[in-house]
Amino acid sequence: MSAEDACQLLDIFFADHRNSVSNITCPYILTTVLRKKSVLHPNHPRKTSLALLTTILWTVAQTAESGIYYLPGSRKRIVDHLYSLTLTHFHLRDIDNWHRVPGGWQLDEDDMFNVDQQQCNKARTTYSKGPNPTVDDVLTLTLRTLVISGGEFKADCIKWWNKTVSLVRLLGYNTEAGLNTTHDPSADTFETQEERRRAFWLVYILDRHLALSYNRPLCILDAECRVLTPLPEELWQSLDTTSIPHRSFGPPTTISGSGIFEYFLPLTALLGDIIELRLIHHHPRLTMCSELATFEVKHSLEECEESLKSFADSQVSTVHTFQATTSQVRASLVVAYSSYILKVLYVLLYGKWDAVTMLEDTGEWISTNNFSECASNSIAASQSLTEILRVDPELSFMPYLFGIYLFHGSFILLLFAERMPQIGPNESVEQACEVIIRAHEVSIVTLSTEFQKTFRKAFRSVLYGVRNFEVTEPDFPVIRKEVLAMYRWTMGHKGLCL
Repeated sequence: MSAEDACQLLDIFFADHRNSVSNITCPYILTTVLRKKSVLHPNHPRKTSLALLTTILWTVAQTAESGIYYLPGSRKRIVDHLYSLTLTHFHLRDIDNWHRVPGGWQLDEDDMFNVDQQQCNKARTTYSKGPNPTVDDVLTLTLRTLVISGGEFKADCIKWWNKTVSLVRLLGYNTEAGLNTTHDPSADTFETQEERRRAFWLVYILDRHLALSYNRPLCILDAECRVLTPLPEELWQSLDTTSIPHRSFGPPTTISGSGIFEYFLPLTALLGDIIELRLIHHHPRLTMCSELATFEVKHSLEECEESLKSFADSQVSTVHTFQATTSQVRASLVVAYSSYILKVLYVLLYGKWDAVTMLEDTGEWISTNNFSECASNSIAASQSLTEILRVDPELSFMPYLFGIYLFHGSFILLLFAERMPQIGPNESVEQACEVIIRAHEVSIVTLSTEFQKTFRKAFRSVLYGVRNFEVTEPDFPVIRKEVLAMYRWTMGHKGLCL
């Protein structure tokens, strides 16, 4: 890879996520955290670890479009080489590879496990100082988790995610006191503190995404977070410290802008509440608390919907300059996607989460108010999905994050479609199913994921059975349940984490 090729990858990584809608961005870059102006400053560039630099290149190379990737096998060769580089550079920075000894630190070398007695007894070097982890290491591990979790072997990301969360706690980034502690106080500027703050909230977002995707409890609890909300994206990029707004501690739960920390952080905060509430609901002794908590979460969702409406109304009144028009395009995407995700959050609040459990329900759940809430919000979600496909036909705005919400927003419609031969045709359900299938097909093209391919087949077979029930193969329902049984969200199962 030439320097020009590497710079091309850096340009993609630092593409303006406020204005891009996003054909040149990488799906794994949720936000850069770092400022492009600082990292690529011509005279005083921000000191960036080689481990983070090579990880950035490795991340973007997964999907970048360039002539060097077009030859068969070239992308895999480049990506594998970059991955080896990032592992090599991170090895000495990884605190898990060191241990304390009297007088200092020692590096755990692989050859200490050599069966050759001579190798085992060789002198070990003792260093006066151990590794000094920084925000760069948090970002290195976060990017590694993102890419692996979006690939074929999703379970492999768990070890990197556990290291990420452990490092965040070790550095104390979950509190403001920890964010302001450094080994070099003279280098602790407002910008470095905000980098750590943004890195923490990125980890917070990803924690909730992985908890939903893999049917896991949260690793980072709201009760242990005392961190100021991140700066709005516009202020962060300009770093105008004279205009710092009042900020509260903890995650926001209302939508205030089109930056990821302004619209998606509130949504994931509410998702975290739903995940914790679900665990309480399944607790053998604490279920008495769940009704009041459900009401509180519903109230928070309603407030978030109101804030989204206010944000949408404010964009309509924006002056139509060229810059404003670009901003409005992104704002329309934020409104469309957030509207859909909010409806799915209602489905998660009242629903069973697991497709097979829904299909096997004999009427106990279907006859409850919770089912009615799920059903109405699932239909509303499909209508929001139609708007998403209108403003973003390729579903390229947030492909890495969106797939799991598309997945969970579809389960109730699958149940409706499955039972149509018994209860009669329903045109609105059929149309909703077609929208869901189309969205899954588009998602597969934008960022191919095996679970969406599998679910699309199951959905398509159900719809085919509804329209051609006289010629449907009797084995179809059995095969369909076998397919859906690959991904379970009952307690103890692992969701997408096969």
